[in-house]
Amino acid sequence: MKELYSIGDTARIMGISVQALRNYSNLKLLEPQYIDQETGYRYYSFKQFHYIDRIKYLRKLGLSLTEIAEILKNGKTDKILSYLEIQKQRITRELETLQDTYDDLRWYIDYFKYLDRHHFENIPYVSFFDTRYLMCVDYLDDDTVESVETRLAELKNKENLKHRRQYGYIASFKDLIKKNFVPSKYFIYLKEKPTYNAKWFMELPAGEYMCFRGKIRTEDWNPYLVTEYFKNHKEPAYIVANEYEDNLVEYHACPYEVQILIHKEV
Repeated sequence: MKELYSIGDTARIMGISVQALRNYSNLKLLEPQYIDQETGYRYYSFKQFHYIDRIKYLRKLGLSLTEIAEILKNGKTDKILSYLEIQKQRITRELETLQDTYDDLRWYIDYFKYLDRHHFENIPYVSFFDTRYLMCVDYLDDDTVESVETRLAELKNKENLKHRRQYGYIASFKDLIKKNFVPSKYFIYLKEKPTYNAKWFMELPAGEYMCFRGKIRTEDWNPYLVTEYFKNHKEPAYIVANEYEDNLVEYHACPYEVQILIHKEV
């Protein structure tokens, strides 16, 4: 058996860089078996390959060199187990964050593709929605777009809850069928139900909603067919107008999907 291997041979055999071996030495994690005092060349023994391999797999598991040094210095399996448990908890948190981000990506992709699903303006269609959670502020008589958006922005940043960037309004049905859009609340969607009671919280029930699309902040919309439907039906409890950005420059004249609850899921 060969007694010593040069740092280059060691790096090649173990699939690691020479610089990494130098770092291990500088950190007192794994020092060469022998250093030639005249040339400064570093040499490693076959027995040290086992330690290099252990360092590699612990690094692959995400442990820091400082943590690995403590594990190797201790030399007991209890120490490595404790650090592996800690790392598992870290990875669990990271996976939860990644899953959360992935869910958001899917939601925003769906959001920007949503307008393509219905190309017929002002003609009603029925969609089912699960229970939804809103953070909202009252839309006062003297409110402007600036004042109500500012108030919601302050509330959103104060509460710091997970939300999705889709804004909307709760509107008056009696005004809506007269083609007069009068909002009572301005809201943003929350990703989950708050764990505490708050006056700004509102829950939209799951159920079937009659929907139509139009630019309700302008004159480019027509509620005629909805009006005809509700001549023979009970006045709905919820009127929601969801904003859908169709460009990233001007959003005040963007399309909205108006959603009118017609059948509440029990």
